[in-house]
Amino acid sequence: MSNVYGFDFLRSEHVSSNHDDTTTLHELLPTQSFDQSNQEEAAQGPELTTATTTSHPYHEKTDLEKQFDVIQFLQNHRSSGCLPPSIIYKSINVDLSEGGRDENVTKLLLKNARIKVEEIPDPENPTLTILTFGYQAKFNNVRNRTGLIAQVNRAKNGIRRKDLLDSYEGIEEDIDELITSGDVIAVLNSEDKDKILFPRGESFLVELDGIVRMQDLNREELIAKYTPKQTQITTAAATETTTETTTTTKTPTSTVDEKESTLIKSNGLSEEVQKEAIRKAEMEIEKSLYLAKTDVNPKHQIRRGEAIWVGGQWFRVSSAVREGIPLSEQPTKAQAPLSVTSRKEMSKKNEVEGYIRKFDGKTIPLDHKMQTETIENMQAAMEALKNLHDVASKHRGASGKPQKGPGAQLLSSNANAGNPEELAAAFACSVSSVNFRRRPGLGPVGNRNHLLLSHSADAKRAAEDLEMTKKVASNPNLVYARARRHGCTLDVRDLYLATREEIPPPEQEVDIYNMLIKYKLLEPEEPMKRPRMSKRNMMLDENGKPKKRRYYERKGQRLTNTHLIGTEIGQALAAAAEKQQQGKSVGDGGM
Repeated sequence: MSNVYGFDFLRSEHVSSNHDDTTTLHELLPTQSFDQSNQEEAAQGPELTTATTTSHPYHEKTDLEKQFDVIQFLQNHRSSGCLPPSIIYKSINVDLSEGGRDENVTKLLLKNARIKVEEIPDPENPTLTILTFGYQAKFNNVRNRTGLIAQVNRAKNGIRRKDLLDSYEGIEEDIDELITSGDVIAVLNSEDKDKILFPRGESFLVELDGIVRMQDLNREELIAKYTPKQTQITTAAATETTTETTTTTKTPTSTVDEKESTLIKSNGLSEEVQKEAIRKAEMEIEKSLYLAKTDVNPKHQIRRGEAIWVGGQWFRVSSAVREGIPLSEQPTKAQAPLSVTSRKEMSKKNEVEGYIRKFDGKTIPLDHKMQTETIENMQAAMEALKNLHDVASKHRGASGKPQKGPGAQLLSSNANAGNPEELAAAFACSVSSVNFRRRPGLGPVGNRNHLLLSHSADAKRAAEDLEMTKKVASNPNLVYARARRHGCTLDVRDLYLATREEIPPPEQEVDIYNMLIKYKLLEPEEPMKRPRMSKRNMMLDENGKPKKRRYYERKGQRLTNTHLIGTEIGQALAAAAEKQQQGKSVGDGGM
């Protein structure tokens, strides 16, 4: 049946290749021409030919099959640009050289829109030229993640995901990360089950309440936790014995592995038990990389499946119900939505089956593992918070009063919408104002010089404290102390939905305006609405009058409707062309 319709090239034995695409191009470079290699193979006798035929059954491929092999090879090596026929021949045994046996394949490739052909000097004979072939993606300007975002932003009407997949290696992971972070908007096309990508525009991010941090785990404590109780007692006794022996004999210390093996042998502890304890400890540490701890209940602010920013990396709040499978391959009811926010909770059936990662008042489950950079950012944020609290406690000890204003906002677990630089400056000023006060001029006249010197020293110390406080409060690592999300939190959304019926109708805008002024949300003379931006009409000039159209003849323009010369239509066209040359209007073109 396949022969009747010409689909021989779709058979599995035709598509399978006998070469490894991961071979480097340096290994593929030939050291001699095609004819020389063929002659040497023939000169080696029938034994080599028989062995080759036995190991690789010969099958004469059609031109379409060879074209398919060439396209696949060029696509796998698209980052290398255009490749000469010698490399292609040595890799997939297709001769694209001028006058070669696969000249018909060359003609097919020249007509293929996915193949880029360049003519370069022949390396062996610079007086001649050869054709090089390379893969050309549909969007050839997309070569990295930055180009991908730029291309999506240019496509106001959307762009198909499958049209981008052949642009560069690793683009699928980049697209998934952009969808997860909300940098692009993805909509599922129900007809072909493909995703359409749209530009996001300006995003609206808010901080979540609570300080996020890593789960504190100690490897040695975990190993002791998973070691049987009787084994722990024996190990402790053996450790004391080993320590005493080492102190008495003063032998050099051995490596950690040697110590562990010595303890295992002295205790009669099998290596399997110890390795099992280490394996369980490593598994628990690995699982902790999928969890973020917080001191404020996150379930009132975000739900499963929504996007969350932790430590400079974007995640989805995990809704996985099966272990070892990415979120995109989970059952349909457990997959995160394409949008960064959702209007309802996940399916109740997931709770029956059970989520693999808990989501409670102190834990935020993540859909994939934290990167090393993310962990370092969170650790740096904890260190910056510790320094900030040290400065605040010093200030509180000097004043005897708790923090208020900017200090309370910076030190609390609640999120704030203030400008970080302004908060840091205000916090530093509040600290310095308490630590440095002008002393009253008490005492005899002879002590004034001492008071002046003491006052200047206090001023210098206060300036140093102010600079240090500003530096601590404006630490850029503080931004990683809180998580972020797209759009308002769940509690704010629920508050709006519960009270939106109490909002007066539009005809009572005056009452709303007075209420906004009353609660100091607007200034007395500030307009309630901004004027709508009007689009400028490009057909009008600055005075609102129609622009005078000017017509220009392009250089080298010639009349093509020569068969109309001498007819009524030709005379009308000639008159219109003459008016255009004079700058006069010739109508709307029949529109």
